Amino acid sequence: MNENQRKKYLAMIGNRIKQLRIDLGLSQDELSKRSGYGSRSTINKIELGVNDVPLSKIKTIAEALGVTVGQILCWDEFDSSNDTESFQKKVSLYERIELEHGKPTREAVSLFVQLDTLDQGRTIGRMEKMLEDEKYSIQKESPKSKAI
Repeated sequence: MNENQRKKYLAMIGNRIKQLRIDLGLSQDELSKRSGYGSRSTINKIELGVNDVPLSKIKTIAEALGVTVGQILCWDEFDSSNDTESFQKKVSLYERIELEHGKPTREAVSLFVQLDTLDQGRTIGRMEKMLEDEKYSIQKESPKSKAI
């Protein structure tokens, strides 16, 4: 998810929280108290899409509003506008990559696929150049050198 998509998603979550709060007749102050925030300004920033919200707080806000985390995160809209089967395959692929090669590799692949074709080519070229470095070369002894 690029920065622009992240901002749109945060705004969508904020709008959803605001609408659910209004539907329940709660003020920002009441919701902040129910969800463990110190002031209504934090709820205001969340509703405006300014503040990112940790998953633990989303769960607390969802409980305070009497809804599921999925409703807060707009998963119903995601499901209707996206191919969830394809998304699940991607998640599964990333999980397999992390299992076999570690988290840094998964993160690298996740970043790599966000690049356009030109930058992917540049990245591959840089990686190939790095692999020419002495620390990555395998020094093989030839059988003749052992006999001498």
